[in-house]
Amino acid sequence: MTRSIKIAEFHDVTHTISPEMEVYPNDPQPTFEPYLTIKEDKVKVTRIILGSHSGTHVDAQRHFFPNGKGINEEPLSKFIGEAIIIDTSKLKEITANDLDVQAGAARRRDILLLYTGTGNNRTNFSYLDISAAEWIVRKGIKCVGIDTLSIEKYGVKDAPAHKLLLSNDVGIIENLNNLKQFVNKRMFLVCLPLQLKGVDGSPARAVLFEMIK
Repeated sequence: MTRSIKIAEFHDVTHTISPEMEVYPNDPQPTFEPYLTIKEDKVKVTRIILGSHSGTHVDAQRHFFPNGKGINEEPLSKFIGEAIIIDTSKLKEITANDLDVQAGAARRRDILLLYTGTGNNRTNFSYLDISAAEWIVRKGIKCVGIDTLSIEKYGVKDAPAHKLLLSNDVGIIENLNNLKQFVNKRMFLVCLPLQLKGVDGSPARAVLFEMIK
């Protein structure tokens, strides 16, 4: 059953994409190149070159599964809805036991957002272990977001957390920004990836809305 929600303030939790931004190791650095100029062409157009997982972004199934959904096939409903924001900043490895303690208030079809405080680190960031991914699937969480470059431990082989979540149709949002101020709150998230045909992921604009009871 759909219920009505009154919205008050909203907060952007997206990283700004720029040529200087941090990217996951071996991902392409964003590049902005003049394509048309006002001086020569009477209009300005910029050629934008960036990876599909630049900045705040959404993973599609095709990120790991060749026959999985491309980002244009992932339903937007997966990335829009009520979200709880929890504090995992004291944890390097986030386990099912940790989520039992921190996210016990999560409801089926909620979005779970994790504030780790380690998002400024390219390799030594907090991550979900496989038990946490299993907890998310078992709990019926429809999407998980994190403020690090990846939900996966850096350097781990075969991406078990990604594969478990994506194969169970759980959405993944990575590299969120400014989550600390919303810890322990229930809010409404809208996170919209670009409609890129057949692509494995997309930069997205993520906005949290205050909800009026």
